Amino acid sequence: MSTLNLLAGPFVSASFKLAATFAKRYYHAAFQNKYIRFINRASKIGISVGVAALIIGLSIMNGFERELKNSLLAVVPDVEYEAVQGSLPNWHATQETILKNPNVVGAAPYIKVNAMLQQQNDLEAVIIHGVSAKLETSVNATHKYIKAGHWLTQVPVNPVTVATTGINAAQSTDVTSADTNKVEAVIGQGLANKLGLSLHDDIELLIPNTLSSGKLAAPKYLKANIVGIYQLGGQMDYGQVYLPLTIIQDKFGWTEQQAEGVKVALNDPFDAQVLGRQIGSSLQDYVYVLDWFRTNGHVYNDIVMVKDIMYLVMVLVMSVACFNIVSSLTMAIQEKHSDIGILKTMGLTPVIVKRVFVMMGMLTAVKGIAWGILWGVVLTLSIPELLSVIEQLFNVKALDGEVYFIDYLPTELELIQVLVVSVTAFVIAYFATLYPASRASKLSPVELISG
Repeated sequence: MSTLNLLAGPFVSASFKLAATFAKRYYHAAFQNKYIRFINRASKIGISVGVAALIIGLSIMNGFERELKNSLLAVVPDVEYEAVQGSLPNWHATQETILKNPNVVGAAPYIKVNAMLQQQNDLEAVIIHGVSAKLETSVNATHKYIKAGHWLTQVPVNPVTVATTGINAAQSTDVTSADTNKVEAVIGQGLANKLGLSLHDDIELLIPNTLSSGKLAAPKYLKANIVGIYQLGGQMDYGQVYLPLTIIQDKFGWTEQQAEGVKVALNDPFDAQVLGRQIGSSLQDYVYVLDWFRTNGHVYNDIVMVKDIMYLVMVLVMSVACFNIVSSLTMAIQEKHSDIGILKTMGLTPVIVKRVFVMMGMLTAVKGIAWGILWGVVLTLSIPELLSVIEQLFNVKALDGEVYFIDYLPTELELIQVLVVSVTAFVIAYFATLYPASRASKLSPVELISG
């Protein structure tokens, strides 16, 4: 009842205070009837469940969106500028142009090749990523998820560059003290488990070879040593092999300046569509502009769609619950027919009568909303722990880490969403009270007393 007491403070009119006083008294008296009390409680429970479910559902979707940005988008390029005609002639120049944009965090060259990984009698289709060991860390967080070993460190000399520049391999600063005959490779945990590979194992890669005539020739052979195994979760751990960029350049007969494209990391990945086109228009190269929405946008679109559908469904649930208020108010009006008739003969105006029953209905709604907020917030903050206990008790897994990019149910509570949900429920409940309250205010004193 504190809500009405606050409303009936010194800053409101006398008629409003009078309506609040009657609403407070009638609220207790009218719901002494067991059936009316049951309908009233059902309304409160329905509103509470709707509000709580919507808060929890939106918080879970917020959690997935956060994990999408922090996990999946951390290892997927925000934008890729891929050469239309085979390769970029000078990726350094392209990178410098891209980095001039203040919204760009990093840019790195790449070469992507479809290949086959052979392990004894097993063959597995993989994508080889030829990357710069140092520059790749500015656009790709895979190095942070290394479970065993380390990220690429060896940067072998590209023999084509040596041949064209006359640099002696022994004098090159690109060669580390490690065995230069060993090509470093980093693979995912899923691929390692599937093929029974472990750290420091050698792998054999078969790269398709196409002749100038367009016919396929014998594949190019490449042997590499596993120096690192990463674990991101989901399908990202399967089918990807990271190798030094210069190795792939050598296999293609390219110079150190050539690359298939340049990948870019932005301050805000969700600006990739707009910024990708803006930056692409400033480049001198003829390139395809590939943002992450094209490659992995379906995940984000699914999250947004589920969030929208969930909001619609829960609003409908709250609407059904709120319109139960119509039934409880209608019966309350029937109970107080005589009292209303007597008060009307004493000068109580229809406006005040309407306010009385609107306030009675809103008392039910406010209680339901308050309980919904309480349970919604508490359960949202406790979901990860509760789900963990349920998984242990029933030996089930809610999210399979080998299928999804996370293996737990994430949540993120946003106060603005809690406010929006509360206001939405409040508005729906208010409109639900208007019809029975209006009907009560329009009845004549004679009908009320005689009825």
